[in-house]
Amino acid sequence: MPKRKSQKNDEDSSDDSDVSNVDVEFDFCDFKPETDYIAIKRLLQQLLYTDANLFDLGAITDLILSQDDVGCTIKTDGPESDPLSFLAVLNLNIHHSHPALANLRDYLLSKISVDKRFHEAIKAVLDASNDASGHLGLIIGERVYNMPPQVMPPSYQMLQDEIKWALEDNKPYRFSHYLILSRIWRASAEEEAEEGSSNSAARSKRRKTESVPEGATGPKTHSFHPEDECIQKAAIHSLDFEYSHQEPRTKESVGTDIAGRVMLIPSSKLGEVVTEMAERFPTPLPP
Repeated sequence: MPKRKSQKNDEDSSDDSDVSNVDVEFDFCDFKPETDYIAIKRLLQQLLYTDANLFDLGAITDLILSQDDVGCTIKTDGPESDPLSFLAVLNLNIHHSHPALANLRDYLLSKISVDKRFHEAIKAVLDASNDASGHLGLIIGERVYNMPPQVMPPSYQMLQDEIKWALEDNKPYRFSHYLILSRIWRASAEEEAEEGSSNSAARSKRRKTESVPEGATGPKTHSFHPEDECIQKAAIHSLDFEYSHQEPRTKESVGTDIAGRVMLIPSSKLGEVVTEMAERFPTPLPP
């Protein structure tokens, strides 16, 4: 059954002066294993990009779908249709012996190991297996490319609410921190310079999530998902990492480089993240 419905105005633009609006109704639904499995597995493959083959995505999908009390999908053709987005949280302490999730956990730890403080913070929470108030929740989700960011505030709000309700039923969703997995992209320096000289004003308007460290001379970093900026503001640690199976860039390379991003936030900050997402990406009211 749909959890709630929300009207969206999805903008489809061929250029900056020609914009048309298409009204789409999104259904926020509980996980439905018999219809959601293939689509969620495909979205996990999209999230993990060139390293997707390192993981048993089917087993991770099964684990996500087994949690019918926390998490949601977004659909446009009713609860029996394929999901276009999903959001879930997995308890890395409780599921420490789950082979597929343990593999993903160890992969992330290996990437995070380049940042000693970040790595120590994660290990401290994971080692607190006997402390019911100190578990680590992996927030994992992805959506198809043309889904607007306005769908994410209600998704995160539902996740926050359902975690609260699950705790009232004494279910293992008491977390001290959340680890959030996402992606970034970078254009080549030449492409950045070309775009900057031809259309710098439009680029500034479109890309609200650029990250340019002070003194940096390399390509700018852009978030795949604009809402990641809200998460990063609350993060105590954040790291961008290269995929293990990514082809090295050469002088002949064209297009963008895609990389991973992992962020750690205290659980107490999730409410602030949800509030800021709702302010930055408000849900359009139905007519």
